[in-house]
Amino acid sequence: MSYIQIEIGGKPRGLKFNQYAVITMAKYADLENYEATAGYAMVYGGLKANLFVKRQEADFTFEDVCDWVDALPQEDLLKVYEVFAETQAYKNLIEKGKEKEEEVTKKKLKSNNVKT
Repeated sequence: MSYIQIEIGGKPRGLKFNQYAVITMAKYADLENYEATAGYAMVYGGLKANLFVKRQEADFTFEDVCDWVDALPQEDLLKVYEVFAETQAYKNLIEKGKEKEEEVTKKKLKSNNVKT
């Protein structure tokens, strides 16, 4: 399942987690402060992707979503994360991260073996 509906911003809203959501999330998450920004980016990406597939216009900004996420009960945010974590888009993202980590490790090992 890649969809969840929660009450956020004063009304029920759908979040759809597809490739559009992942790309949007990547644009809005701050990699240097990922843990602090990923929740905002995830919810924003899910909201925007849902509007995209339904061909609807947004009635919110990223700033609005950040405020809404701050006010969201923790259990609702966890439900959103669980839905996102079950999607193929998320699994692909994790796999790419693992591959990148392996590349970095290999490069470090090779550079450590070079004698100067």
